[in-house]
Amino acid sequence: MRSIAAFLSLATLAVASPLSAKTSWSGWKNVEYLFVFGDSYTQTGFDVKGTQPNPANPMGNPTYPGWTSSNGPNWVDFLTYTYNASYLQTYNMAYGGATVDSALVAPYAPTVLSMKNQIQDLYLPTYGSTTRSVPWTSASSLFAFFIGINDIGNSWWLANATLSDAIFTEYESLLNQLYATGARNFLFLSVPPINLAPLTLANGNWSIENEGIAVVDWNKRVVDLTTRFKSGKNGTVSTFVHDTHALFDAVIKDPKSYEQTSGLKNTTGYCTAYKDGTPTWYTKDPSCAYAVNEYLWLNELHPTFPINNATAASISELLKST
Repeated sequence: MRSIAAFLSLATLAVASPLSAKTSWSGWKNVEYLFVFGDSYTQTGFDVKGTQPNPANPMGNPTYPGWTSSNGPNWVDFLTYTYNASYLQTYNMAYGGATVDSALVAPYAPTVLSMKNQIQDLYLPTYGSTTRSVPWTSASSLFAFFIGINDIGNSWWLANATLSDAIFTEYESLLNQLYATGARNFLFLSVPPINLAPLTLANGNWSIENEGIAVVDWNKRVVDLTTRFKSGKNGTVSTFVHDTHALFDAVIKDPKSYEQTSGLKNTTGYCTAYKDGTPTWYTKDPSCAYAVNEYLWLNELHPTFPINNATAASISELLKST
């Protein structure tokens, strides 16, 4: 594992740097519209045909915090309601189980909307057309992506570099489609160390090590993608890469690394009584050693809301730093 740790360290350094072009970024305080794409770590159950973001509910629908996998608010909720620097209207098209493209890596069910579906079937006809009803502009908007957990989780054991190449070719194509609608500011979240989630821990050292290699490779590809995409747009694009991997890794090792996670008491396991959610965000079941919010993991793969809080706070600091 020593070589993997060194590799992870190098990757963390690479991902940590914000890549931004001031020509297309006027600051976090000036962002009024946030468009989000991803999987269950990000979804809130937003329906593009339902109530749109408004002052009473900046995320439109459903009622806050929405249908999340975190047993409470997720990072999008916190970023919109707690760490926003202005009235932020959030259009969250993330869908649980999503991969970049279902044709490349199949999700757990055929009904899952991949990131490709989220962009082509939801965003483009609803918010990306020239006759769009939402008055976002290039300068007033930010496009966020938290994807890769299921791409890795459903294929890492294949160690197929050709598949990874195809995924990122499609990823870049989707970015270009967003660019064509006026998108200029892009935020990418790196994949956290899902090889340290209970699901993989239960499978032993070989799985922990090799899925970890796949995570590092994915995150390096994200950095390469942002660099390549930005360089091809002649300074018109701003890109930010948030090192979600480093944040999770730090919290797993020491919950007190971040104020928002300082109350966590278990960072490697979960309590079965909580795995499908609880009546409140702070439920304590007598069969569990701790309250649900004192576990980092709600179940085999999904984290609880405290680390989502820390993630959003960290993203806000990244966006405010340039």
